[in-house]
Parts: sequence; C-alpha cells; structure tokens
Amino acid sequence: MSKNKKLSLSGGDTTEKFIYKPKDLIWAKMKGFTPWPGMIVEPPLDLLTQQHRANTKCVFFFGSRNFAWIEEHNIKPFEGPWKDELAKVSKPAAFRHAMVDIEKYLNDPNEVDEQINESCGVANHATEADFDKIRDGLDSDENPEGGDANNGVVAHVVGSPDEYEQTSTNVAALDSENNAASPQPAPATTPVVAKSQAKRTPKAKSSAAVAVSKTSKTAATKSAQKRRISAIQTSGAAGGATSAKRGKRTVSREFDHYDFDGASSSSPTTARRRAEADPLLASLSKRGPNAIALLDRPVVTRPETQAIDMNSRPNTLAERDIVASEQTIGFLGLGMMGSTIVKDLIYTGHKVVVWNRTIDKCQPFAEAGADVKDTPMDVVEAADVIFCCVSDPKGAKDLVFGNCGVLQLKDLRNKAYVEMSTIDPDTSMDIGEGIKQCNGRYLEAQIHGSRQEAAEGMLIILAGGDRSVFEECHSCFKTIAKNTFFLGTDVGNACKVNLILQTILGVSLVGLAEALALADRFSISLNDIIDIFDLTSMKSPLLLAKGKEMAKGDFNPQQPLSHMQRDLRLVLNMAENLDQSMPVTSITNEVFKHTKRLGYSEHDSSAVFVRSRF
Repeated sequence: MSKNKKLSLSGGDTTEKFIYKPKDLIWAKMKGFTPWPGMIVEPPLDLLTQQHRANTKCVFFFGSRNFAWIEEHNIKPFEGPWKDELAKVSKPAAFRHAMVDIEKYLNDPNEVDEQINESCGVANHATEADFDKIRDGLDSDENPEGGDANNGVVAHVVGSPDEYEQTSTNVAALDSENNAASPQPAPATTPVVAKSQAKRTPKAKSSAAVAVSKTSKTAATKSAQKRRISAIQTSGAAGGATSAKRGKRTVSREFDHYDFDGASSSSPTTARRRAEADPLLASLSKRGPNAIALLDRPVVTRPETQAIDMNSRPNTLAERDIVASEQTIGFLGLGMMGSTIVKDLIYTGHKVVVWNRTIDKCQPFAEAGADVKDTPMDVVEAADVIFCCVSDPKGAKDLVFGNCGVLQLKDLRNKAYVEMSTIDPDTSMDIGEGIKQCNGRYLEAQIHGSRQEAAEGMLIILAGGDRSVFEECHSCFKTIAKNTFFLGTDVGNACKVNLILQTILGVSLVGLAEALALADRFSISLNDIIDIFDLTSMKSPLLLAKGKEMAKGDFNPQQPLSHMQRDLRLVLNMAENLDQSMPVTSITNEVFKHTKRLGYSEHDSSAVFVRSRF
C-alpha cells in the first residue's frame, strides 16, 4: 500500500453496528494508510499465532493481497454512502490497482478465492472460532451457539514431529471408522472445517489441529471421542519421553511451584496438573476456563499501602546540625518518596505548605503542623521555594502547565521551583523554560535512592540549574540527603546522570535475579549463594539487600517495579535521540515490562526474580 492522506472510518452514527462474516467486502483502515478495499477472511495459521485483540477481524487486502488483523471500529462495509468518497480516483497508483482488483473479484471471484484458500489452508486447519474454543477451555461436546453437541474440535499441541506423527495416525485411524457416517464437507466460510483424508506433512514445532465433522450417530461419536482422548494422552506421554531425551520441552513438562515464602518444590507432574497446563486437556476433562493454568505462578497479592509514621525519627537527623530555613517550603506530591521527605522537613523545623491529588494523604501532615492547600497554584502563592515530587514526566508537566498549575500564577518573581520527580532532560528543560518565562528560578534536583534511604535521610541529590536556588535549599538537602552534587547550570545534566545510574541498577537487578533463579533450579540454597557473594569483591549493599528480598519472596516496595521500568524507558528514549545502541538495557526493559504484565507493577523492583523463574 502507498501512504496517502489519512481518512477516518469513524464518525456518523456511533450506535450503528455491523456484524462481519467471512467473504464480506469491506473498507479497512490501517494506521498510517488510507482506507483500503478488503475482505473478511479466516486467518492464516501464521496470523493465528500472533497476539491480537478480541474485537479484531482478519482482513485480506486487495491489490497488495496480504493479510492483517484490523480492529472492527476501523472497518466499514464496502457498499455504503461513504464509498464514493473513499473510492476517489485521485488516490495513488497502488490504491487504484486495489480498486481494479476488487472490481475484478466482483466479476470473477475464483482466482482470489483460490489464493485465499491456499494461503489460509481452509481445508486443512481449524478456524479461528475453533482455536478460541481450545483457548477458552470449552468442552468438545458443548456448542454455545445451540447447534449439534457433537460438532467439536480435537487438537493437541506437540513439541516434535514424532509426537505429531503418532497423534495424527491415531486420529486418522479413528476418523476412518466413522467416514461412512460423516456428511459432506462444509463450505470454506463456515466455522466447521471438513476432515482431510490425506495425512499432512508436519513442520517441526508446529500445532496440529484436526477438525471432526458432525455425525448422525451420537453414541458412536461420543465413543470415538473417548478413544481420541485416550490416543492423544498416550501420544503426549510418548512424545514427552522422546523430547526429554533430546532436551526439548513439551506441554507435559514439569512445572515448579513457587510460594512467596521462597520455598520451591518439584514433583512428578500428575494427570490433573497436565490437564491444567494444557488448555485442550482441560477442555476434554470438562474443566471450565477458570481451571486452566497456562502458567503455574504464585498468586499475586497487591502490596499493602504503608501509612506514614509521623512519630518515627531517624537517628541520622538527630546527629546532623540542621538549622531550618526561614523560607516557606511548598511541596507538591505526597507519594512514597514525597511523604517521607515532607515528614523529615517538618521534623527539622521547616515551615511546609503541601498539596496532593488525593486530599486524604494530607491529613497526617496537617496534624503535624503543615498547611494544606487546595491547588498547586495555592501552594505557589503561599511558598517561597516549591518542591515537586510526582511519579512521571507527564505528571510533572501537568502540575506546571495544567489547570490550576504553577504557571497560572503568571508572575513567579521571588519564587523558586525545584523539580525532584524522575524525568527526562527534555521535560526538565521545558519546565525550566516555562518557569523562567514567568520570572521564576528553576533547579532540577534528582533524588537517587530507595524509600528506606529516604526515611533515614540517606538519599543522594543530583542538582543542576540556578545556583542561588541550590544554596537556598541547603538546609532541606541536608535534611534528606547524605551527599549533594551540583552538576552545573545547564538544565538536564542532573536528569541524565540519574537515569544513567538507574540503568546500572536495573541491569544489575535482572542479572542477580537470573543468577538466583538458576541456583534455585539446581536446588542450591539461595541464602548460601548470597552469603558467598557477600565474601567476594563483587558485593554491594544494594545487591545483597535485593538478593535477600528475592530469597525470602519479600517484595514490599522500596522502589516500585513500575518506577524502574519507567526509568529504563526514559533511558532508551534518550539513547534513541543520540543513535546510541543499548541492547542489554533494551532486554532489561523487556524483562521489567513482562514482570509488570504478570501483576508485579506495584511490588519492589526485586520482583523480577519471580519472572526469571518461569
């Protein structure tokens, strides 16, 4: 296809719904391309293996004659009031060729139908609806659409050609017994796929799906299905033994169970566990979708939100000679880090004005003496130096440029703004420019450290920007940090250094997690590994602490995993602008992303260990 002026298929009556079936001619809109003539078809096998949303249809594009998943809201029927506008001849040559191709199909559909059947293998594989049945764990003798209860699909996922050959032979033999009772094959567009008498040549590591058509003899069919189940289970056991010799994994491999207390156990896989691990076997054993266990992983529990203890006092603050600033300190954001910082500022005698999006979090600080405001703009009016500490660059920008934000005050003369959120250099420069245009002063002060280090006043401050603001914040920085670095007046330097340090941390955590996961596979005590690691020159307090958390399964958030993945994403975006290759960081980012998808977004970053065990 050729890129052209972007047209939308949305609009009009939003309540108008269309139900699309195979062979329906449509207009399909793919991102970056003009609406294109196409046809709804059954997906080829290679598309079936791709992840796609539930509200998508497989579309065959005329002209280019390729396939893609397209969301239904980007599809309209070919015939309609929009056809004249979408079919204008002023489009590129590729589009005009597609229009000629669809007109040719309307006159003689045989050529295109033959090509689609060859590409999709309609006569040789199950339809998407059949694969959905297997995926959702529907019983083979149940028909949700109210049809014949014996119109089912039997499939088996195998790991080697040997397994496929044995399975296909057993099923082919059983099919031949009922051949006389089987009706004629259904048309290519129907959801029931006809049986194939010829045995297919399998490809290594592929999935074999054998479709069974309706039979008039219900009792005979049920008996055949029972024999198929027995044949498939026998084939799976034999194939599993063969693959074990060759070092290959099959669907009948053993799964290790992992609990949050760090204990692991390995035992021979029972028939029940195999049924839970294999969606087909789960459906054949009449288990519902909730009984299918595609991954034998621990139950993810949301970490409890820890209330701020306003009465605790870190020993480090008592040992420091801190003279509170006479200026009023404003603070925007009372999250995990912000709440701890504000508590220490109040404890050391600073006058603090606070705001938080969730007003309930402000109550303990109001009781401790802080002044609570309704909007960020109100905090700016009441304070001399305003700190901001939120979760991401977008939130930081919204507090400055959004409604009731910092810049709504218009004149920031005699005001200083300190950005403590973990952001990228470009966002920091944008915020700094906005503050300066309103006559304010700007300092980026990136905080490096965990929640525990913040509670103990042991953070590291990386600052850059206005030197006068840096000196005015001396008492605040002395309260919350063990070391402070001023990295020059160029805005963005502090953000770069902080993200570089986070890269080292993220890559180290994934390496530690994979090493401990390997030790766990060997049934070596993780505590022994950590004790030995502590005696080597590689030891570091951080990795030792994270290793102990992994061994115990204690993922109480000190630095949430989602924050670490956010930092890695910012690093990769920063490197992309410089054409800097960072393959290890890219892989590390994918590991953290996958761990988030497993449900550990709000746990500590050490939860990557759970992902490494799979």
